[in-house]
Amino acid sequence: MRHWSQLATRNWRVRSIRTLGAVAAIALGVGAVVWVTCCYESVRQTIVEWATRYVGESHISLESPLGKYDRFAQRVIEKITPLEDVELVAPQLVQRLRVRAATQEDLKTRRAELESWVDDLPEIDLTGVDLAVEYRIRDWPEWLRTGRLLTPEDQDACVIEQDFAVENNLVLGDAILVWAGGRDKPYEIRIVGTVERRRIGRLQKGMALMPLQTLQNMTVNFGMINSLDIVLKDGDARNIGRVASRIHTAARTVVPNINMRSAEARLRQIDLAQSQQEVVLVLLSSVAMLTALFIILSTLSMGMIERIAQLGLLRCIGTTGRQLAALVMWEVMPLGLVGIVLGIPIGLALAALSVWIVPDYIGRFTISWNGIGLAVGAGAATTFIAAAIPALAAMRVSPMEAARPRARRAGLLPLAGVSLLAAAALAAQIYVMDYKVLRSPDFVQWASTAVSILYAVYAMAAPMAVWLISIPAVVVMAVLVGVRWRLLQDQVGHAVWRSAGICCGLMVGLSLIVGLAVFNESFRAGWQFPKQFPEAYVWSFAEMQPNAGDVAAKTPGVKSVTAANAMNAIVEEKPMFMEAVYRSVTWFLGVETDSFFDLVKLEFIEGDEETARRLMKEGGHILVASDFARARNKHLGDKVRVTLGSKERSFRVAGVIDSPALDIAAGYFQAQSEMRVVAVGSVIGTNADLRKHFQIDGVKLLLVNFDLLPAPAPADWPPPPGTIRGRRLSQSYYDERRPLVERWQRYREMQVLENIKTQLGEQSAFSGTARELKTEIDNELSRVTQLLTAVPAVALIVAALGVANLMTANVTSRAKQLAIMRAVGATRGQILRMVVGEALVLGLLGSALGLALGLHLAWNTTTMTANMWGFEVPFQIPWRQVGLAVGLTVGLCVVAGLLPARRAARTNVIEALHVP
Repeated sequence: MRHWSQLATRNWRVRSIRTLGAVAAIALGVGAVVWVTCCYESVRQTIVEWATRYVGESHISLESPLGKYDRFAQRVIEKITPLEDVELVAPQLVQRLRVRAATQEDLKTRRAELESWVDDLPEIDLTGVDLAVEYRIRDWPEWLRTGRLLTPEDQDACVIEQDFAVENNLVLGDAILVWAGGRDKPYEIRIVGTVERRRIGRLQKGMALMPLQTLQNMTVNFGMINSLDIVLKDGDARNIGRVASRIHTAARTVVPNINMRSAEARLRQIDLAQSQQEVVLVLLSSVAMLTALFIILSTLSMGMIERIAQLGLLRCIGTTGRQLAALVMWEVMPLGLVGIVLGIPIGLALAALSVWIVPDYIGRFTISWNGIGLAVGAGAATTFIAAAIPALAAMRVSPMEAARPRARRAGLLPLAGVSLLAAAALAAQIYVMDYKVLRSPDFVQWASTAVSILYAVYAMAAPMAVWLISIPAVVVMAVLVGVRWRLLQDQVGHAVWRSAGICCGLMVGLSLIVGLAVFNESFRAGWQFPKQFPEAYVWSFAEMQPNAGDVAAKTPGVKSVTAANAMNAIVEEKPMFMEAVYRSVTWFLGVETDSFFDLVKLEFIEGDEETARRLMKEGGHILVASDFARARNKHLGDKVRVTLGSKERSFRVAGVIDSPALDIAAGYFQAQSEMRVVAVGSVIGTNADLRKHFQIDGVKLLLVNFDLLPAPAPADWPPPPGTIRGRRLSQSYYDERRPLVERWQRYREMQVLENIKTQLGEQSAFSGTARELKTEIDNELSRVTQLLTAVPAVALIVAALGVANLMTANVTSRAKQLAIMRAVGATRGQILRMVVGEALVLGLLGSALGLALGLHLAWNTTTMTANMWGFEVPFQIPWRQVGLAVGLTVGLCVVAGLLPARRAARTNVIEALHVP
């Protein structure tokens, strides 16, 4: 046994660099899986923790259908508390307000400066609770980190989120200054404790807990709350269902359109969203393992070809095919084990680095033991498969075949067979895309299946593609590097399977980068605002006063304004059909008909503006966006069901319009506070119908055109940054890269919007121009795309290791050939160019396959988006980004081939020709 093990492992020492490359490929592949799964686990635990805290011990929750920040009368408690089986009721009021952190020392020395308003003050979610019952619902003592919790004696005090305190250098005894209720002077709220709380997204704000009545008084929300958590005496599921209907009936006598949800239903919705994210992340993590599989397979195949004389000699002296296969397996499996052991800490380090770089997206460092198990299993399976194929080939080695030093030509029959399998798989993939990837509860599963089959198609098609393309590619490259084309063809075109393995590794990594870049560019190009969109907007989480439009219209500097409402709705779906997904992505926009049509010039695909305006005034009619019409197959005159809360009404389609992108903007605002899917598919109705059919009377969105003629900036504007006036301005007003007149005009426009918010008592509302809003959302899409690109970038590095391994193996196996070439007159430069040329050919072939697969993937993704949400986007290719990705791939191949090329060029002719 000892001699067998030495025979199997001798290649480790003799080919140490290649051995290290194989180990590195496995380690990086395993590390990528650990990395992705740990990041996912961090996000998952954050969401679960948030949901658990949010639900607490409650069995039933009541809230407004208009969103997290909408308010309803607190007196609904009086109707619920006397009901049988109700143990306690806990009200809550959440208000997003602008605050300033203030230490005790700063308050003593700079109070006047701190109490002055600044445009870019940070925001925080102030949460008002009833201290008499809150601690029985949620376990705040367990989350307390410093100081103490609030007591009934506390009035102007709060317990603040620990991360917010750290970010702003706050300690116990310091304060936050809060602007609320339309006051110029802020409220001073003292910090008595800090609690641990994870944020569920980059856009979620910090939190501070305070007495309910104090927050109601500050915000002039007397007797108003956002939600009610109800604990029953008997938490049995059947009892909850029995009591829930009575609670809902009692609550609707005060708030007719109130929503009721059980804690179990909310947790199920979160589990559904997580399961969909998990499928996507598993696909991403499998990319690195696929790359590692191709690279290790190619490396081991080359190693077997290199030692074919040794294997043939062993067959001559009586070694069986099974024994040779066992030798190959014994050589490879320990390498896989070492790679797995090294890959786990690499993945954990990458996860920790990701948390450090983008904590807003990931949260805190968390170890996913299931992810480590998946990585270990995937690494072991990858190693076994990569070893089994060369082992099977080793069983068929013959002594006569062992004497051949050149790469064996690939047989056409196996190539044709695999190509036919690829064609069959492509037909299956097309069938899945056309008939299975539709708007249904199984969308995510079928979409994942389609992507998996697509990668299998290209992997099986790669050998034939390499065989067909290698000849013209080799001829062109031979001219460029100045060598005979047959020298390149021997190791690229003849060793088709080995070359295809390397190309597949490059293809997998590059395809995801290209696919993400193309889809991101296409998506951004597809949701353009209307050509004549209003100049600015004011958006509020909570309902503004019903006459907000009239108030804004009277504000100096406003030319015209229209008021709208926006809320989640179930539109043309069964209420329980994937509610967690569809509620979050479908918007009902209520508008004032005449002012809306005057300000927003829509493009009608079906119908016309004059008829639509008349029908919507009559009531019972809506406009639907083109993406909605495609997804639900609704057209002019069709009926559409809209469900808000417990009420359902049918409307007729008065027109189909090009998507105005108002729903994306509204979804972006909603994502600032809740974990929402920012998507498309809106319907536009009237505020009159909202009042009539759903008893909803309010405004969330104001669209504004200005009446401000261009004017030169005053001589003293902008004021010096250090002055009181200067400190109130954001840094953008001091950006000298923009013309002064442009900055002054923007300042005047923002002052008009601030005046509107002040008059409405909505200082915390969002405001800005349409141009700035689109830029901000575009930037957010780009940041997310860059984050997702990190995994395929690691896969490209793994593929580069494969190229280096292959080039090293090629040089070693052809040592005598290279020596003979040197002996008959080949220069070192020619040898160097020949080996680099081989690496370049592989890089170009892999890039061509990766580019084709990436574009195909992006095309399929846009098709999936259209099938699911009806959002059709123009297929846009960002050639600059794609070119950089291809250049990176080819560059990695050149770098990977330089070391073997230099080694080949320095070959000692006498030593290489020496026969021991």
